[in-house]
Amino acid sequence: MKKLIKSRFVIPMKGKVLEDAGVLVDGQKIEGVYSCPPPDGLEYDELIDLGNSILIPGFVNAHTHSAMVLFRGLADDLPLMEWLQNHIWPMENKFVDETFIRIGVELALVEMIRSGTVAFADMYFYQEVAAEVIRKAGLRAVLGEAVIDFPTPRFKTPDDALKFTREFIQSFKDDELITPTVAPHAPYSCSKELLHKSKALADEFGGLPVLIHVAETQDNVNDIMSRYGKRPVEYLDSIGFLDSNIVAAHMVWLSEKEIEIFVEKGGGMVHNPSSNLKLASGIAPVHRYIKAGMRVSLGTDGAASNNDLDMVNEMHIASMIQKVKEMDPTAMPAWDAFHIATQGGADVIGLGDKIGTIEAGKFADMVAFDIDAPHLTPLFNPISHLVYAAKSSDIHFVMVNGRILMQDRELKTLDEERAIARANELAEKIRMSDSGN
Repeated sequence: MKKLIKSRFVIPMKGKVLEDAGVLVDGQKIEGVYSCPPPDGLEYDELIDLGNSILIPGFVNAHTHSAMVLFRGLADDLPLMEWLQNHIWPMENKFVDETFIRIGVELALVEMIRSGTVAFADMYFYQEVAAEVIRKAGLRAVLGEAVIDFPTPRFKTPDDALKFTREFIQSFKDDELITPTVAPHAPYSCSKELLHKSKALADEFGGLPVLIHVAETQDNVNDIMSRYGKRPVEYLDSIGFLDSNIVAAHMVWLSEKEIEIFVEKGGGMVHNPSSNLKLASGIAPVHRYIKAGMRVSLGTDGAASNNDLDMVNEMHIASMIQKVKEMDPTAMPAWDAFHIATQGGADVIGLGDKIGTIEAGKFADMVAFDIDAPHLTPLFNPISHLVYAAKSSDIHFVMVNGRILMQDRELKTLDEERAIARANELAEKIRMSDSGN
């Protein structure tokens, strides 16, 4: 079936804002973008009139750990390594299994769809279980099983994790919605040998994205320098790890030399402002990264350190904090913030040829904001409104791969009440354990 989706505003990207336009969707893909009324002779089977809305490419959450929604609020107001080593890792070892992942991912997907995310990159455990849940819900995802030098909730050794990763890639390499990949945790938690093995595996399958945490805190930087005599990006470059397939989350503490190296190698970074603020990790100078030519995207990180998966809020914060970081109100203008949340994210996680813009040949991954609201009135600049005024609750329509996942704020592929009930039931077990009962 062909659907003509009409909206007051359509933002196809490339600096354009179209008024009174329609997007023709043929099956899974976009056939064209037209001014309304559509040209005579344009054939379609269904008209979806979104009314007073802004239709955009969906948001791309380029770094998260989706099932960690079940640890939301469990260990707040702590520095990164204390939070991770003394709270999160012990709780993961105690509770993370297939059931945890199934329940956690389902809850995360409800939150993602409601806040306009159409694709995300995820590093966590039991990713074949996550893939099953994601495919049923209809989102798009880049999934990597976390690979680390010590035992995880899933595997006793990193070689076991890499063996699984190879099998996972082979099983999903041609999947329509799931991009399997490799996810070595970080330079401080993965040996040089493990980083080499991880990168070689990604390269073997045609240059898959490689998900990794880099230079998240000053302590991380100091740790790498004490071990190897180099800063994190310099170290990764010296071992031949860096190229255009690297998806490096955080990247808060880079030297000017490291910025030059990373830009030269063509890697993509993921800005995680809320998580970095909450853990007091710092503010990545992404305005400078963009000016230097770095490929930049945006992510929420996991909901245990954010504490949500709301890309609308993330986009807003990303723009605001750069202005204060640089003491310059022109830093990270609305277009840049919108770009890193959509097209920039698609590019960094390896999906730029498929999604991220509304144009013929791309998959129909789109989101609409209802702009009939006091906080969105009057409207002079749609992009400004999306970044500085809109809320995720304004989103009323989500389509991925030509399939409607939410319409008139009603979820079409997930049972929200069931997801919340199952999450609360599991959370009670976690609460009892945490209290020592």
